[in-house]
Amino acid sequence: MILEIVANICMSMAMFIRGNPSDEKVFRNIELLKKAEWFEPIYTRNKDLFTKDEHLRYIVGWAKVEKSLINERKGQQLKEEIVEACRKSHIK
Repeated sequence: MILEIVANICMSMAMFIRGNPSDEKVFRNIELLKKAEWFEPIYTRNKDLFTKDEHLRYIVGWAKVEKSLINERKGQQLKEEIVEACRKSHIK
């Protein structure tokens, strides 16, 4: 629980310093992610979150999607981040 609190604080600081990604960048990355087999079911179930949830938009908007789609390990990490952000958004 303490680790989660610290992680949330760090993420909030990063979002503050870096700023939110533009809508254009988020939508471009979503289109790139749709090429990944694993992304489509996640996107279909959580489409509204990808337009409303700031944390999820931050992850998708600032992700290096091209590299993640090429590198299996990075792709898996991005998938886990997206799934976790969707899960946390549903809990709110």
